[in-house]
Amino acid sequence: MRRTMISCLILLFLMTVAAQAQWRSKTHDMYNALQKPADIKIDGDLEDKEGWEGVFETVKGTDGKIFCGVEYEGNVFQPHGGGNWKGPDDHETCFAIVWEPDAIYIALSVTDDEHEHAAAAAWNGDGAQLAFEMTGKRSAGIPMGLYNIGLDDDGKNILPGALNERPLGGGIVAGEDIAVVRNENEKQTYYELRFTAKEINQNQPFTEGFKFGLGICVNDGDKAAGQGGQKGWSGWYTHSIVFGKNSEKTGLVVLTDETLSIDPLNKITTTWGNIKSLK
Repeated sequence: MRRTMISCLILLFLMTVAAQAQWRSKTHDMYNALQKPADIKIDGDLEDKEGWEGVFETVKGTDGKIFCGVEYEGNVFQPHGGGNWKGPDDHETCFAIVWEPDAIYIALSVTDDEHEHAAAAAWNGDGAQLAFEMTGKRSAGIPMGLYNIGLDDDGKNILPGALNERPLGGGIVAGEDIAVVRNENEKQTYYELRFTAKEINQNQPFTEGFKFGLGICVNDGDKAAGQGGQKGWSGWYTHSIVFGKNSEKTGLVVLTDETLSIDPLNKITTTWGNIKSLK
């Protein structure tokens, strides 16, 4: 009887591991965040010579590809509610993360052929949703911090609705911790976000080796009839946010002691256009 119980427990454990393997990326499960190499001004400018320079094209998965158009459960983009996707020029999310002892910084560069956000809710259109699981264990049932960031239909103002849906600390503030810029000519939307240690409920400064779970879901809506609102998404471990709030389905961020070295006499001049060509 005892052997049978042990065998059942082992089988249950193996089944759980196998089930988790179905949603874990084989190449982009872990993001090794670099230390912030330079000052970052929260202004939505990811091409200037600030702390994002060189980061997008430096951090890569185990297959040598950057964190851009990351596949999740067989999808780079997952249609929803009758939405359709015409490829990466229609919608694609690329992201970068850096850190300093006092804060985590996240940058999203989203290719999107149309900006649409007629709904009041920040997630119900072209907007980003983030989930933080701060233990790094990525087990089911762990409370997460949830944040929703979107621009209005004119692509100018950050929507206040559910910005801090379930904050871990005092809440992030538009203009101080968040900047979102829509470049209609380039068909790009840039998100620049800062989460201080206090905001994400850390009583001590961040240090090398610290781990936490993160989910990034960037929703897509279009102007065509029936395509407005949340009609699909891309990002990184999106099912930590959609179809329920699932802490076990976050990606793992690890803070490293690595930083990009920038020679002041020979500054890195990589632009976002160059980064996209590296894919």
